[in-house]
Amino acid sequence: MRFKYLMIMLAALAGTACSPTEISLTFIETTDTHGSFVEFANDAAVLKQLRASLGDHLILLDNGDDLQGTPYQYLSNKDAEHPNLTSAFLNYFPYDVICVGNHDIEAGKTVFDRLYSEVKMPVVCANVIDEATGKPYFKPYAVLNRDGFKIVVLGLLTPYVVTWVPERLRPGLRFEASESAAAFWVKQIQEKEHPDLLVGLFHSGWEPQEQNLPEDSPLGRENATKWIAENVPGFDLIFYGHDHRARAEKVVNIEGDTVCVLNSGCRGAGLANAEVKLSRKAAPQIQIGLIPTLDQEADADFMAMVQPYIDRAETYQNTEVAELPVNISTDEMQHGSCLWVDEIHRCQFDIVESLGMPADISFAAPLSGGKSLEAGMLKVKDFFVWYPFENSLAVMEMTGRDIKSHLEYSYQMRSTIYNYDCAAGIRYAIDSKKPFGERVTVFSMADGTPFSLDSTYRVVLNSYRSMGGGNHFVNGMGWSQEEIAKHRIWNSEEDLRTLFIQWAREKGTLDAAPLNNWKIS
Repeated sequence: MRFKYLMIMLAALAGTACSPTEISLTFIETTDTHGSFVEFANDAAVLKQLRASLGDHLILLDNGDDLQGTPYQYLSNKDAEHPNLTSAFLNYFPYDVICVGNHDIEAGKTVFDRLYSEVKMPVVCANVIDEATGKPYFKPYAVLNRDGFKIVVLGLLTPYVVTWVPERLRPGLRFEASESAAAFWVKQIQEKEHPDLLVGLFHSGWEPQEQNLPEDSPLGRENATKWIAENVPGFDLIFYGHDHRARAEKVVNIEGDTVCVLNSGCRGAGLANAEVKLSRKAAPQIQIGLIPTLDQEADADFMAMVQPYIDRAETYQNTEVAELPVNISTDEMQHGSCLWVDEIHRCQFDIVESLGMPADISFAAPLSGGKSLEAGMLKVKDFFVWYPFENSLAVMEMTGRDIKSHLEYSYQMRSTIYNYDCAAGIRYAIDSKKPFGERVTVFSMADGTPFSLDSTYRVVLNSYRSMGGGNHFVNGMGWSQEEIAKHRIWNSEEDLRTLFIQWAREKGTLDAAPLNNWKIS
């Protein structure tokens, strides 16, 4: 037995002696593909070349939000006969570590549990807690070993999932503040793992915008990456996502150390790259940048992998739905009543009426900027442009004063177009020259009957907004999450886009003119 232990010790020492004193690693991050894997074929060409030339010295990371956004991904989520398209994508290269995005959670626990059982790499997310055990539902971090050097990748997800995604899609899960989770797990990692490099993989945007909850909220910041980089010492490198804004910069933390922070953007528009040199004798040396990929030729093998998913969705996404008489665009919303959004209003009113939950007022916003649809026969895939996410429908009870406050806040948020709600069911005007709080004047209900600030109305809107998404209720009305829940009286089981398609198909020909119930002066 003594000889056996001696041989083990000698082998370990020999391994240490043969380990290099310095290595170079290439880190690449992708994030927020939203199922747009056809567009990702350009990125695939670069990643394939890097994997072939660098082997395991390429560390490939994905930051989530892959499960919602395209017809073929939507159908793959419902297809139990084939591996999920996202798992096929992640396993193709393969990736080394992945994090969880809020739109992955919104696909529902059945879908994301299946996805993460299919992937070959660690799934990390330290602040999603299994309420049954009190422990992280996913691995909090992953340990990678490269030539005797230890790299630890810690995952975090914005906890604002609870303000966007109904509990029925995330049963038994609790979401903790990113800031406190980062501090806790960095300490654990340093004490237990003693990494040569600590990497953050965060599905959390750069920094809070005006729409975020107060910083003393139990949820912390929606977008906490910059704060963590500056205030939680220990990270050498942080990759993040969620806000769709490409970035590569260095910040200095409270201990005077440099932290490199990167975001590749969204939907396959480019890659985030960090070149890292690790040494036994010195601190890590890191060079960072963004790799544009739009001018790359699509990788044929990758497309061959994706193509069966597209083929299986071909009939579905090319099914004709309804005739659109005129061209429509999200940009028209900046000038007042807009057919792009007004048709959503009409749909929302009709759907809740048919389900026995009639509403007085409707709120809706364009979910993407710079989008348009041309007149003609619309197909299912066009509705994925019109309404890209799987929000459900909700009804809330609000006073007239709440409605005015909501619209005041919405106009304040008009630069973030998915938070720029307008209303139907009332006649109103916005005076852009007046200060916040005094811009919106509501004249009457749409049929000319009086509108009262003190009356209570039923308002139909999407589930994202009804859960507190965009913080219209928190910042616009001063409601807590508990108060928001009290005002919510109904939710649909079916997603709104599916309801929208069914409604449009039954209608046959869509409207040619907006409601013209509000204007901006």
